[in-house]
Amino acid sequence: MSFQDIEVAQIAAVSENHCIGKNNDLPWHIKADLQHFKKMTADSEKTGQDIQGIVIMGRKTFESMASKPLPKRMNVIVTTQTDFAEANNLSDCQNIIVAQSLNDALTKATDLAKKLDLPTVWVIGGERLFTEALAVTDRIELTHVATTIDNGDAFYPTLPNDFSESQKSATMLDDNSGLRFQSVTYQRRSK
Repeated sequence: MSFQDIEVAQIAAVSENHCIGKNNDLPWHIKADLQHFKKMTADSEKTGQDIQGIVIMGRKTFESMASKPLPKRMNVIVTTQTDFAEANNLSDCQNIIVAQSLNDALTKATDLAKKLDLPTVWVIGGERLFTEALAVTDRIELTHVATTIDNGDAFYPTLPNDFSESQKSATMLDDNSGLRFQSVTYQRRSK
């Protein structure tokens, strides 16, 4: 599939009822999963580069991170607000690009990935962006968290039938929260 010959991947942590967010925040804090996210989205082999990865997110996801860009990654924010960068004093931020649509974000992200020799751009949320990006997604990295979230307000979409599990970790236990979780890679099957 890919977009302009660059792999498009999604990464999220989901509950048993597919919840990914509650009150514009993660419904849990699992240190090992956050480390997994960082490892996947920032290519540590690109140590000589300021930008080690490219992430695409919606405006609400960006705001859920205290409106601060993820370090060592180009942060592409999708919003229909045409003055978003100026209104939030982001115009001078070196590692933020504002895009008006997912297609615009993917074009900007893949162009930059080619220049930086990065093989993947990452879609990191939220719900609407995950759903919209499924059509061009090659790989999905999901951390399945063994819990059900009541009153969640953001959910990961149902995986399309052309994705299959290609790899999974052992089930782990987060000592702080007591939650069990497992990382699973889903790959789009070629037609």
